[in-house]
Amino acid sequence: MDLQLVGRRALVTGSNSGIGAGIAATLAVEGAIVIVHGRNVERCEQMVADIEGAGGSASFVTGDLATETCCSTVAQAVMETGGGIDILVNNAGGRACSHRTDGQAGAMNPAWLDTPWSDWRWTFEQNVGAAVRLIQAFVPGMQDRKWGRVINIASAAATQTEPDLAEYQAIKAAMVNMSASLAKTLSHSGITVNTVSPGAILTPAVVKTFTEVARKMGWNADDWAEIERRFTTELIPISADHFGRPEDIG
Repeated sequence: MDLQLVGRRALVTGSNSGIGAGIAATLAVEGAIVIVHGRNVERCEQMVADIEGAGGSASFVTGDLATETCCSTVAQAVMETGGGIDILVNNAGGRACSHRTDGQAGAMNPAWLDTPWSDWRWTFEQNVGAAVRLIQAFVPGMQDRKWGRVINIASAAATQTEPDLAEYQAIKAAMVNMSASLAKTLSHSGITVNTVSPGAILTPAVVKTFTEVARKMGWNADDWAEIERRFTTELIPISADHFGRPEDIG
């Protein structure tokens, strides 16, 4: 498939592993010049090596995206690698309960009424906050060139709500909403704005989390194929009977 992306510069946030890595690899195969982003230098270097080993072109930037200062630093680093970008994929995100820095383990899915406001704030900054700041940093350049693509990675949880998952579902819904309003704002500019909302995707984090859940449920925690089959038929019904893969989102 030729998506006419040869030579287009693409920044994919949170792309040194998981869904972001699948997106970065796919764009590179299509000829885009990919800028990998993450917090871990070694994983970013490995992702760049993997892309280049497959014949693609890539570089990387590192940094947190939780604050305006952090986003500005990352944006400046991107500019210094060769100017603006044509494609922005806002993939970085996550939930506060999965990124504790206070020594507290945190529940995989804390109850709605037990989810503290600090978790709402953290998740908002990492998802909506990071996306908005980078959009404001890079879209003006796209407007000057009269071509650009903004893709915000939300979640099926934005519309297919479940009990609890309090802040995550609401904040991913906010990303869907802001994408729609930005698309209208940028109409007739040569820039498109879309949201991709993945369901359950097989990433290392999913394997780790669901293997632990399987162990607690008394399943065979050493047989991932069986865990995936049981999750997708008994607990999270999926028509394909397996989780999606990062390259599917790519």
